[in-house]
Amino acid sequence: MIKKSCMQLCWASIASLVCLSAQAMPTSEVIFEKGSNCGHYKGNLTSGELFSLEMGAGQQLVISTDGHVQTVTDSKGQVLEDKGGTNYSYNAIHTGTHTIKMVGRVESEIEFCVY
Repeated sequence: MIKKSCMQLCWASIASLVCLSAQAMPTSEVIFEKGSNCGHYKGNLTSGELFSLEMGAGQQLVISTDGHVQTVTDSKGQVLEDKGGTNYSYNAIHTGTHTIKMVGRVESEIEFCVY
C-alpha cells in the first residue's frame, strides 16, 4: 500500500515537472514611441523571452542587442532568415504580428527598429 502511494506521488511529481517545462514563455509587446521607428527593452533574458510586433510585408526589422536572437517568426509561422551584418536583420514577407524569441544576460538591452 505504501509502495503504491509512493509510486503515485512519484508519477505525479514527474507529471507536474513535464507540465512546468511545457509552459509557454511570456510574450512582451514591443512599444514604439510616437514618431519613432524604434522600440526598446531592458531586462532579464536568462530564461528566454518572446517579443511581438506588427510589421508590413516588405518592412525590415533590425535588432541591436547584447543578447541572442534565436528565431523571428512571421504571422504565417514562417521562420525568417537573419540577413546578417553588424546587427540582426530580417525582411518581413507577410503583414501581421511577428514574434522574436531571444535569450541573454540578466541585464540585457535590446533595440528593435522597423523600416
